[in-house]
Amino acid sequence: MPGERSGTATSPAAAPDGGLGDVLREYLDVAGRLQRTHEALQGEIARLRQELASKDRELELRRRLAALGELAAGVAHEVRNPLGAIQLYSGLLRNQCRAANLGSALQLIEKIEAGIAAIDTVVKDTLALAPRDRRLAPCPLGPVLAAVADAVRPALDRNGVRLVMQGAETAPAVRADAAGLQRVLVNLVVNAAEATPAGTTVTVAVSRPAEELVEVQVLDEGPGLPDDLRDRIFDPFFTTKEHGTGLGLTIAHRLIEAFGGRLSAGNRPSGGAVFTLALPAASPDADERATPCPNAA
Repeated sequence: MPGERSGTATSPAAAPDGGLGDVLREYLDVAGRLQRTHEALQGEIARLRQELASKDRELELRRRLAALGELAAGVAHEVRNPLGAIQLYSGLLRNQCRAANLGSALQLIEKIEAGIAAIDTVVKDTLALAPRDRRLAPCPLGPVLAAVADAVRPALDRNGVRLVMQGAETAPAVRADAAGLQRVLVNLVVNAAEATPAGTTVTVAVSRPAEELVEVQVLDEGPGLPDDLRDRIFDPFFTTKEHGTGLGLTIAHRLIEAFGGRLSAGNRPSGGAVFTLALPAASPDADERATPCPNAA
């Protein structure tokens, strides 16, 4: 009919197809990922800076110890010669005083010889700062740890501390100098015994985190290492004890590095300090030929 509209009614305007919303969502998702990546990179940069600073301190310590070791070794050799002569003449004088029954003179000579012995100990410690002529050979840890347990028994008893060995029976062989390694472990265990309260435990734990690496950890239950001292603990002549030269840990650090290993210190999450010796493992063939290492003097 005229005037009538044919066909269907027109529909309202079509709604947006969501293209702009999708773009916004994609943009926000990318921005979020970039933000997370940025934060992760910032954290990694901070970690790498810390690690670099730690490595720089370690390298500087090695340089200073190497220079000090060479200087100290030269001085110690010069001191040792006249010291040997003093010991010889002191012994001759002691024999003459004993023959003449001079008791008061003998007492004075004993004090002189005690002083000589103290100087000789310092000379030996000083020479150890420059480890030379160390014959590295395959050495099973078991006998070394047994000798350490015997050597530290007086210190453990004196402080009322118990010693626990973990993994000693199955400990592999390492490439080291037996006497030097025993000296390091005795020093660390005695320090741990003096730092931990009576009635607690010092633990020596052996593990093999990699085929070419053996770790020996000395753990105590004491107060741990203060943050302001941790970076100085291997410095020569640094000590928190009333008595001592402050060379024990420095010598330990130098000896382990001479073996091709690494000595580090830290704190346990549960409390107490932990010293970790990372030592090169002896090769499998060498392990079979390894013989028990002699005890250190």
